[in-house]
Amino acid sequence: MVLWICLIAIVVSIVLGWKFKFNTGILAMGFAFVIGVFAMGLKVPQIIAFWPTNIVFFLIAISLFFTYATDNGTMELVGKKLLYAMNGNAKLIPWVIALVSAVVAFWGAGASTPAIVGPLAFAMGLSAGIHPILLAVTIGSATLIGGDNPINGFGGVISKNLIEAAGYGDSAFQMALNVWATSVLNRVLIIAIAYVFFKGYKAKKVAVEKPEPFNTIQMKTMILISIAFLLMIVPTILNTWVKGNTLISQLATFAQPQSVMIIAAILAVVLKIGDEKQVIKKLPMNPILMIAGVAMLLSVAREAGLIDAISSMLTNSVPTFMVPAMLVLFASFLSFFSSGTSVVCPLMYPLVPLLAESLSLNPVMMFSCIFIGAMASALSPFSTGGAMVIAGCPDAKVKEQLTNWMIPVSIAIPILCAILATMGMFGILTI
Repeated sequence: MVLWICLIAIVVSIVLGWKFKFNTGILAMGFAFVIGVFAMGLKVPQIIAFWPTNIVFFLIAISLFFTYATDNGTMELVGKKLLYAMNGNAKLIPWVIALVSAVVAFWGAGASTPAIVGPLAFAMGLSAGIHPILLAVTIGSATLIGGDNPINGFGGVISKNLIEAAGYGDSAFQMALNVWATSVLNRVLIIAIAYVFFKGYKAKKVAVEKPEPFNTIQMKTMILISIAFLLMIVPTILNTWVKGNTLISQLATFAQPQSVMIIAAILAVVLKIGDEKQVIKKLPMNPILMIAGVAMLLSVAREAGLIDAISSMLTNSVPTFMVPAMLVLFASFLSFFSSGTSVVCPLMYPLVPLLAESLSLNPVMMFSCIFIGAMASALSPFSTGGAMVIAGCPDAKVKEQLTNWMIPVSIAIPILCAILATMGMFGILTI
């Protein structure tokens, strides 16, 4: 009975949050306290302990630093320069938009990438006769490619932390990297199919104005971002290659994204590349609260046996060869109305260890199915990703059409992903 109450609370939190534009996480937190105390006999401090400290700190650290780059126009200018580099070859516009979106998202813009790239990308694409759906699919998919990396990406960081919490410890980063690589291949395939289906190769040549050079502040920002990435990547690689070196080992231990981003944020203040007070005001507290609140409610549900119940259903009621497709479709269905990273992945990732043991399935494959499924319906106009892409279109008429067009698109993509999962495409990488 308690488990059913938890499930109903999760659904009610998602539905009410979507319907009334209320933060789902705050609702979920309230349910977590009520159900935990009155239905399960938990103490309030126990429920507070379910707060996902590691993930929340990670997201704050990343957002704190990269908001400087978005706020001072560096990310927007990077996008313009990359688009200008294609020299008006309209057939390449979708692919260049994909590259621009992926790079801008990877360099810290994350989910806000469609708002940065969208206006210019839609203006160029529509003037060249490219179908709006192709542009929307390209922007949305490439944003996920760049923004879901496990180094500094919103979705990738959550994925890594959830894999670690699921019990895979030292293998978490490598597994998250494999999940991301599989997701990248899947998203490139989706863009390619849309490119052929909507005949992007027939686009006409378009003129692109030369963007202005980086100003002093933006140049400082680019240098700081580059140094931060080198610090996050190089020591880890050296520590893998050079064994037994204490200095390299200590540097690799220190040079984690959380610490590097905090130090970089301090340097951003020292170098005066942005207004710290304005940056703090723009921290994405809405999604952070959503992630934390849902995580607390899901932890209460796990205490009530949620993971064992779903695992038992998949183990006993679904043929083994259909499990990957079911994971994709279930994750896609939930993501259609809610956030894949803050709702779907925290709910489903804990299933993997049990399924891997009982069905002898590749855990990387199952994490990939859940992650890709959670992102497969990200272009739904009811989800954050789809709404951001549509909002990035400056043409009011096209924007209205996209709202209706993206519903069947966000249904077709999960079905395609489920087929690919059944074919074994998401189980190529393992550890």
